[in-house]
Amino acid sequence: MDNQEVVLAIVCTTLLIFLLIAVLVLIFFISGRRRLQQEMEMAQAKLSFEKELRQVATEVSEQMMGQFAQELHDNIGQLLTAMHIHIENQKLDHPQQADGFKPIEIYLGEVSQQLRLLSRTLNNEYIGHAGLFDAMQQQVARLRALKRFDVHWTPVQGPSGLDKNQELVVFRIFQEISQNALRHSGAANLFIEINATAGNFEMEIRDDGRGFDAAELLRPHGNAGMPSSKRASGLLHILSRSEMAGLQCEITSSPGKGCRIKIKTSTL
Repeated sequence: MDNQEVVLAIVCTTLLIFLLIAVLVLIFFISGRRRLQQEMEMAQAKLSFEKELRQVATEVSEQMMGQFAQELHDNIGQLLTAMHIHIENQKLDHPQQADGFKPIEIYLGEVSQQLRLLSRTLNNEYIGHAGLFDAMQQQVARLRALKRFDVHWTPVQGPSGLDKNQELVVFRIFQEISQNALRHSGAANLFIEINATAGNFEMEIRDDGRGFDAAELLRPHGNAGMPSSKRASGLLHILSRSEMAGLQCEITSSPGKGCRIKIKTSTL
């Protein structure tokens, strides 16, 4: 074999080696892309499944609240009516004791009013018919009647710019925030501000209560105690419902500085 044949053999061998390397690189590249695509598809499927689970849980929760509202209106309402009739009969039978029944009648009237407001705000059909702002006005009236803190709210008129599902979600979030303020904040004031203009919606609710460490509470693997974990669960529920409805949620709080939660339409 002369030198020319040797050189040709070396060149061919080198080319075969480079071709083999190129084929291997291409195989690894295609395999990597397929693996990445599969991982993305699996992640998307997981997100879709979790979203469906949250949606089902929300629908079940809304259905249960609707049934509970109906039970309140029908059963407890009937009992209160029966108590009122009984008191009226006692006043007729014992007119000299009529003044003694007045405090009971006042309390009974307040309970009936609270029950009426509560059953309305738990009823999805009422919220859908009345609209977000009227439903919020009912909730504000209930909060004020409890006299736990001063509620600063200016009634809002006009459309919210949200669809029916978003309005329901925003109202449920408002209920959860206000109930958390009642139970945990120790606030003297609750401030509710809404801006709904030009197709944009923004709701900010803040209090002047004791506050909490929001960053620590919402940390995925925090070492919060039982009271904190319950509050964290409520805050995560607010964040989850906002995300499902296509809304942005911002939670700001620190110890001694109250809490501020803002819900607004997403901006692309």
